[in-house]
Amino acid sequence: MSERGKELYRNTLSYFGFLIIAFNALLILATILWGFGIKQPTPYLGIFTYMVFPAFLSMGVVLALYGMRRESLRRRKAHTTEALPFPRLDLNDPAQRKWFGIVLVGGSLLAILMAFVGFNAFVFTESVTFCGRICHTVMQPEYTAYLNSPHARVRCVDCHVGSGAEWYVKSKISGAYQVWAVLTNSYERPIPTPVKNLRPARETCEECHWPRKFFGAQLMQIPHFRYDEANTPEQISLVVKTGGGSPKLGLSAGIHWHMIINNTVTFAPEDVHYQTIPWVQVKDHNGKVTVYEDKTHPPTPEQLAAMPRHVMDCMDCHNRPSHIFPAPDSAVDDALAGRVIPRDLPWIKKLLVDTLVKDYKTRPEAREGIAKAVNAFYAEKYPEVMKTRKADVDEAVQVACDIYDHSVFPDMNVNWKTYAMNIGHRDWPGCFRCHDGNHVSKDGKVLSRECTTCHTLPQRGPLGPLGAAVPTSNENWHPMPLQGKHAQILCTRCHSAGYRPPLECAGCHKLDAKAPMMDDCLTCHSAPGVKLPIADCASCHGKPPGLHQKGGHPDASCTDCHKPHVWKVTSRDTCLACHDDKKDHNAPTFCGDCHDFKGKA
Repeated sequence: MSERGKELYRNTLSYFGFLIIAFNALLILATILWGFGIKQPTPYLGIFTYMVFPAFLSMGVVLALYGMRRESLRRRKAHTTEALPFPRLDLNDPAQRKWFGIVLVGGSLLAILMAFVGFNAFVFTESVTFCGRICHTVMQPEYTAYLNSPHARVRCVDCHVGSGAEWYVKSKISGAYQVWAVLTNSYERPIPTPVKNLRPARETCEECHWPRKFFGAQLMQIPHFRYDEANTPEQISLVVKTGGGSPKLGLSAGIHWHMIINNTVTFAPEDVHYQTIPWVQVKDHNGKVTVYEDKTHPPTPEQLAAMPRHVMDCMDCHNRPSHIFPAPDSAVDDALAGRVIPRDLPWIKKLLVDTLVKDYKTRPEAREGIAKAVNAFYAEKYPEVMKTRKADVDEAVQVACDIYDHSVFPDMNVNWKTYAMNIGHRDWPGCFRCHDGNHVSKDGKVLSRECTTCHTLPQRGPLGPLGAAVPTSNENWHPMPLQGKHAQILCTRCHSAGYRPPLECAGCHKLDAKAPMMDDCLTCHSAPGVKLPIADCASCHGKPPGLHQKGGHPDASCTDCHKPHVWKVTSRDTCLACHDDKKDHNAPTFCGDCHDFKGKA
């Protein structure tokens, strides 16, 4: 039986493959033209243009070739006269020459199209749109934070992947698991940190930030508004000693002394987030090695041997360079400084911060709760404001909702408290993870916690234009004088990740219902943190008549018989906030001598 004139592609599978090729080629061309015609193409347009349609086109090519191969095998099995494994080409035949030209031109155009699509597919997978908007729910917190970060004009891959084929392949391999997790809804909420197998900062960050050129100092001027009726504006000014790690550029000191240039800092963390660091090793430019251990809970040799060792780099302090979730306290300050929120609305700073820190299950619930709380406050306390300035109140509510939307994502269990910020030490321990005054070497050297090591003492003055001279003021830089034990407490004990700092003693001290209020405390404690010696109780209370004079104990101290406070302390840690370990120069020898403990002390 002759099969002459019947080419191998004349079969159902090949025809269907050619149909898929033509259809998807037209779709690719159409979506490319569509993408050129709209200003802001959606991320899904890029997926279909450079991924989905090309994948189906490739399947069509495979199907057409498979159909031809299958037809060739069928003919050979049937012993036909045209049972050739491949088609015969004879350019002397006008008909074959015509089809050869058509196939050559069509194939070339298709090859050019696929080359264009392939290159743009690579570019698309490297784009911010692909990283941030494809998996909308998963990446919404990180993408939103990125758009409002200092690196909003830097592509995600420049930091997370970097240049070179090796890390590109690694990122796509790890990304395959992430795609699977999204498709199966098995991803973690929130996304865990730190990111595993992240490319070293020296190969990414330092492509733009050259460590050897970091030196000198930097003026910082931070707007702040008090939690009072007038929202009193202030400005905290200080000079940050950026310093440097290379002695060739000056004195090797300041914050960037830690960089791996002239000194090497290695630490052993207890947790994967590097928030608890009991062991630190410092190797200076002379090769001298000094080891510091946390004296409050030094690790045992077995524990230390099990801890990983990590050489300190940029990311150990700048751990959230692009994904910053603003805390309510600082976010409201910035909005007031920019006059986005009317400054003269009474108590607006305190009101918005207190409403933003509440736990809302959904965004609609948050918007409703914020609006309800703000409107109810002014309707009750300042009805005239609600009558004459309702538009300003509504504007403040809208700004508060925007702050919430930029920092809280209920679907991913993410808010401003989720990820620690290690730069600085106000809302998170940060620098105090090591520089807490408790890390001591065997020869008694302490990792300093002196403020002036890294920055000048802050100056608090009126809010002024940025770049103006640092204000000089006799006023204490901290609204509440930090004296006594309060001068030793770390900042994060009061400024806890964006919450409003306590305004009364009971905000920190767990006092029961019988405890005196702040005004009563201050009758003895002339300033927060200043303890009144026990022997001086009589300076306020006097010595009662009767037993004290007649019983032969005229010089006895009140506390020889009486407890110093009316409340009961339930934890030894509360005592230690004021009293040095088990004794104090002006206190009883042990907390329990004065306080009644419940449970474990």
